[in-house]
Amino acid sequence: MDSLWPMGGARDVRRPSLARLVPGIGWMRGYRLHWLPRDAFAAFGVGAMLVAQGMAFAYLLGLAPSVGLWTGVASVLAYAAFGPSRQLMVGPEAGTAILALAAIGPAQNGESALAAFVALAIGVLLLLGGLLRLGAIADFLSAPLLVGYLNGMALVILASQLGDITGTQIEAEDFFPRVIEFAQKFDTLHLPTTLLSLGTIALILVLRLLRPRFPGTVVAVIGGTVLPALLGWEDQIATVGAIDVRLPTIALPPLPEAEVLGRLVPGILAIALLSYASGVLTSRAFGDRHGYRVDANQEFFGMAAANFFAGLVGGYPIGASESRTAVADLSGGRTQMVSVLAAGFLLLTLAFFGPVVERIPLPVLAAVVVTAGLFLLDVRSIAKLARVRPSECVVAVLTIVAVLVLGILPGILVAIGLATLDLVRHAARPHDAILGRIEGKPGYHGIDTEAPSFVVQGLLVYRVDGPLFFANARHVEERVREILDAAPEPVRLVVLDAGAIFDVDYTAAQSLERLHAELESRGSDLAIAEPHEPIRKVLRRSGLLRAIGTENVFPTVGAAIEAYQRRRKEAGKRAGWEPSDGLELPD
Repeated sequence: MDSLWPMGGARDVRRPSLARLVPGIGWMRGYRLHWLPRDAFAAFGVGAMLVAQGMAFAYLLGLAPSVGLWTGVASVLAYAAFGPSRQLMVGPEAGTAILALAAIGPAQNGESALAAFVALAIGVLLLLGGLLRLGAIADFLSAPLLVGYLNGMALVILASQLGDITGTQIEAEDFFPRVIEFAQKFDTLHLPTTLLSLGTIALILVLRLLRPRFPGTVVAVIGGTVLPALLGWEDQIATVGAIDVRLPTIALPPLPEAEVLGRLVPGILAIALLSYASGVLTSRAFGDRHGYRVDANQEFFGMAAANFFAGLVGGYPIGASESRTAVADLSGGRTQMVSVLAAGFLLLTLAFFGPVVERIPLPVLAAVVVTAGLFLLDVRSIAKLARVRPSECVVAVLTIVAVLVLGILPGILVAIGLATLDLVRHAARPHDAILGRIEGKPGYHGIDTEAPSFVVQGLLVYRVDGPLFFANARHVEERVREILDAAPEPVRLVVLDAGAIFDVDYTAAQSLERLHAELESRGSDLAIAEPHEPIRKVLRRSGLLRAIGTENVFPTVGAAIEAYQRRRKEAGKRAGWEPSDGLELPD
């Protein structure tokens, strides 16, 4: 049996309800011992990265290094039990850490209660998302928004570490003031700190380029810890210092005061969205690669559990780590046993390697944070957006600017607003066409650029590709008016091809009623072809179908044209003439 019994979030009616809620039961039941060597090898790399990154992001938040390690232990074990993905590695991560910093600010005296409350609140919020089955929310996160946000956040991360990697004291908090202050104090940088930081960054980047499956961060941290002793810099560079290896107190963090809670709410919402989005997008990507489906709704429960238990042990918010997931996958990891073994690696570090961890230089941890920011930069996607759809590239760039100028949390709101405006702008001017027959092509096609005439004398077949709603209803009405005014002959029937119209709101229904009234005043009629049942329902309730008559509602464009030709022939016979051509009818 090569496949795991049943896991990966795929629905299986045979699976017990408990195993459906706790996917870890499924993969543990189906685990094969011959997978263990590869999972253990992957866990060593993931665990070592968790040590470095957990402490680095704890340092970013002003928390004790041990907080980062316990955050890693609790979150990876919780996701291994409740998460739907076989490959996804969660835990301390740059995006959620910098958002947490923006929401709560640096901790005072290493106090983690506020960060723990935020993590726990995120867990509760994501749990509600799972119970309400809001998994489809991941489909609403547009690529331009994510590209712009992640690039902006990457630059914020880089700016936040300028002082730490150079030994420069920088007081400003916002992006541009920090960069300006750093430039002004550039001559005060501490040379050993700067050289050690830059060397660590360079080593991580080179190893990432040459050996992507190798945990380069771990090698760089080890090298950065040994080098100061070899060069005699031990007294010149600050280190992590004493680590509290005691077991954390498992308890609910205290509820913040109302004023503080109100300030935290936007950050909690933003981190919850990012935590879920990063989790489900990464899970889906690796699920597709390995041939299984990830339940987006179950991802809510996995990320909820990871954040909730991180909060219970006094940790900080977590997210999905693309870098650790890639290392686990490239190292041959097959299941969430990698997470379990990685948690064991963290526990061994806390129990036996505290004296070694205490000697890690703080500039090395800052360098780890910087490389995390560099890996978030995605200039290639911005260039592709510019090539494929320039307007969405503008949204991405403006999102970056908003994050840098206004801050991360306001920048997210601006990004959502920009993406919404761009969507409405495009929908407000939908593609449309006059339909007719084109030689050599079956069916009816847009002829406004390929032929100068209508399909039948006195007939206009007009198609709109997209929904009709308040933002484009007036535009569509005006377009029909323009076509009628420019027609070389009177138009007796306008056929609206509704095959591509999947929604009509009240404003658009009113607009169609006005169009029908105007056509009647011109001596013309309005017909509708291929309306979907939801569209029929709206138009029936609005009274439009009753006004135009059921005889003017057709299943296809072809049926509408045939009916028009038949009626014209009958009218011609009654008037004493008969058309010589089915496509050319006299006035």
